[in-house]
Amino acid sequence: MMVSRLVLHLARSQSWCTVLTGHGRLHHLALVVRPAHTGPPPSHRGPGSHSGPGSHRGPGSHRGPGAPGASHQTRLMLDQEYKVQRDTILFKYDNPRFFKLMNFFAISQFVFWLYLSHFAFTTMKDIKIPTDKKEDKTLPWWKKINFGQYRNGITIGSFTIGWGTMAICWMYTLRSVRYLVLKKGGKELDFITYTPFGSPRTRTVPLEKVSAKQSRQSVKVHLPLKVQGTYFNYILDMNGHFTNSKLFDYSAGLKRSWAK
Repeated sequence: MMVSRLVLHLARSQSWCTVLTGHGRLHHLALVVRPAHTGPPPSHRGPGSHSGPGSHRGPGSHRGPGAPGASHQTRLMLDQEYKVQRDTILFKYDNPRFFKLMNFFAISQFVFWLYLSHFAFTTMKDIKIPTDKKEDKTLPWWKKINFGQYRNGITIGSFTIGWGTMAICWMYTLRSVRYLVLKKGGKELDFITYTPFGSPRTRTVPLEKVSAKQSRQSVKVHLPLKVQGTYFNYILDMNGHFTNSKLFDYSAGLKRSWAK
């Protein structure tokens, strides 16, 4: 209601006022009368004034709810700026031929060392070398050794070499990122990796659980990405292409700490 005419009658002994509205109605309103300030007038800081060395906020002082800290404001700005409206590729490394050759090598090595392990276990015999042959200087050194007594060790060692070679190649393949995708909304990441048999493998993780071990500018060969709760890091080969480097730096490229 628009007030057309306002008349205030305030008595010293009373804490009320009368308001006359445009419709001619009187309304009595209670007033809270504060005592007059008898001290010196409050000083107002000028545009260039600042607090002296002795004036500072106490330990209990804080900013109001409408003025968050600078770090919180920066975080909100980044969240708004990098909240993508659709799935966005941050990184790609499209080199399937290399991983096919590497896994072919790994499988062939496993087959070879597995056969050698089986051969050592089934055909090697523990036959003692005669003393005269050991002392014969015309014989090569390998004919003076009884390899049969090391049959179990050769069997286990051959199998371990073959299995270890294949396991390392497969682990490297499964942790090599082919595409790194920031999901719609900017809250999740898709790790699309190579596999030993060609078909891609996808894993979706929350963005807050991904931490870059190093900055993109400081690495030369591989950029490791740690996922919380995962034993081995994902690997970004620097021969790949960062399709949106700025978006990567402020999302997956951040170093996060999960210490409680």
